[in-house]
Amino acid sequence: MPVAKPAGRLLLLEPHFVMRRTVSTMARDMGLADVQEATSAAMAGKLLAERRFDALLIALDDEGESLRLLERLRAGDASQPADLPVAATAMACDVELAMKLKQLDVCRLLLKPFKVRGMLEVISALGAPAPLPSA
Repeated sequence: MPVAKPAGRLLLLEPHFVMRRTVSTMARDMGLADVQEATSAAMAGKLLAERRFDALLIALDDEGESLRLLERLRAGDASQPADLPVAATAMACDVELAMKLKQLDVCRLLLKPFKVRGMLEVISALGAPAPLPSA
């Protein structure tokens, strides 16, 4: 079976090996994205500075490092567009986090544990063209 052509370049920040590898392999095989993997916010920050990405899928951590990375991105402190499409995963979401994610223009939040299919839908949505404004 031929591998489909990826839709775009996705940076996946996910510290858990099995989830990271499963999602990236399936996304590549299905042609959803050319996935670059990062295990930490520091590694993701380095990759964001070195390469161009079409979207970011970021696992929120308890220490807040991934949120700080996202804040720097939105402030224009990365060599990416400040409006880079971003989706996030988290163990839980309270009102404060929901407001912060909205402020940081995170387009989707997926709560853990989730099915890989849900993650693939989020990746697909990150690469979908923006809807045309209604007349």
